[in-house]
Amino acid sequence: MMRRYIILLLVALFVVPVGMASTTRDDDDKNKKAKQDVRRLYPEREHAKAVKKLQEQLSRKAEPKADPWDTSDEVWGTVDLPPAAIKDSKAVEGHRLSMPLRTSKTPAEQAALDSLLTGDNDYTEYGFHRMTWRDLPVTSTIDQLMPGFTVDENGDCYSRYVSREKSSNEVYFVFAMSEDSLPEPLRLRVQYCADDPLDFDQLIFTIDGFDYPFYPADHEQGTLDGDLYWECSDDVLQPAHKDLVYALAHSNWVALKLMSTRGIHHVKMLTDGQRTDFAHTLDLYRLMGGKL
Repeated sequence: MMRRYIILLLVALFVVPVGMASTTRDDDDKNKKAKQDVRRLYPEREHAKAVKKLQEQLSRKAEPKADPWDTSDEVWGTVDLPPAAIKDSKAVEGHRLSMPLRTSKTPAEQAALDSLLTGDNDYTEYGFHRMTWRDLPVTSTIDQLMPGFTVDENGDCYSRYVSREKSSNEVYFVFAMSEDSLPEPLRLRVQYCADDPLDFDQLIFTIDGFDYPFYPADHEQGTLDGDLYWECSDDVLQPAHKDLVYALAHSNWVALKLMSTRGIHHVKMLTDGQRTDFAHTLDLYRLMGGKL
């Protein structure tokens, strides 16, 4: 009898902690998802946190990193202070139009937020979804957009605020014009330059809290003055990429992670100007007759 009692006691001591651990894990998972969903409802907070982080760096008089994509001590990478918004509806010389952050909530989003903040665990019914392609009308005109673009000697059309120099870190849409004045396929171009080689083979765009992976084709790479390593991918965007294209052009915030074959990665928080360039390039491409 005593032996049976001891066995039951040992079983109880083993099962209870396991059950408690399982319950704790479930609670942690729910809390994590709740925080993630609140974050998606308030993308402007991510923008504000990025600006605050940069201001704190400047207040510490931190020396700039040699690698602008380095994230060894930062979750979201190096952050650029967003430019001041320009209220004029047309492009102004030397500036880009700034896309305002969406701060209002739809009734469904507000209900979901209220549910999350009051601890209601049924928030999943509201369904937070990735952005998908929507064939919305373009409200700008070609005359309004063209002053913000450059057409180079190869016929490539891209934002005039982008540098094609191999020493520049850039990510942007670009397209070329054919001989009959129609746009050729829209392309996604990424330029990386730092003092360490990366050999990236995957791009992960985190847009308003959702991941959009992209796999670039084999791309060019080399060195500059023996001290810097540069890489450049330039890929035609396919119909399968329409959701990514739409999300980049309608984002509230974007973080780009460059995944390396060397087992490392770099993260870059895109600026308001870069997000605006995505939107304006897509608009111009469509106005000129381009289709995905």
